[in-house]
Amino acid sequence: MKAADAMIRPLVTVGPRDFARHAEGLMDDFGLTMLPVVDGNVFLAVVTKAGCRGGGDSPKVEQVMSQPALTVGPEFDVATLFEAMTRYEVLCVPVLDDGQVIGMVTRLDVLRAISHDDPHLRVGHAAEHG
Repeated sequence: MKAADAMIRPLVTVGPRDFARHAEGLMDDFGLTMLPVVDGNVFLAVVTKAGCRGGGDSPKVEQVMSQPALTVGPEFDVATLFEAMTRYEVLCVPVLDDGQVIGMVTRLDVLRAISHDDPHLRVGHAAEHG
């Protein structure tokens, strides 16, 4: 299974000149801890919930955004992605295609994708054989 199969759509993004409190509100609304920052269609960075809170009097996103620890392409293997997310202790990874963000993958998305692919990890199977 590939990152494109597990990523969140539709994608929620913010611009660099948006207020950090707006980004934090979007993260609250959609249950996210990170949002991609885009200018037009070009991926710039990410903004995290912690970054928004640490900025004081609601700065602009460009003042609190940072480079993500990981980014992947749409064809990246989900099992390998989970290992990398665990190693780098990240909860969410942007999926990029030619410099444009096309999705985000969370650890929960990866676990769902892996369990959906593996019949031994399905809840019904565990209940039958547990």
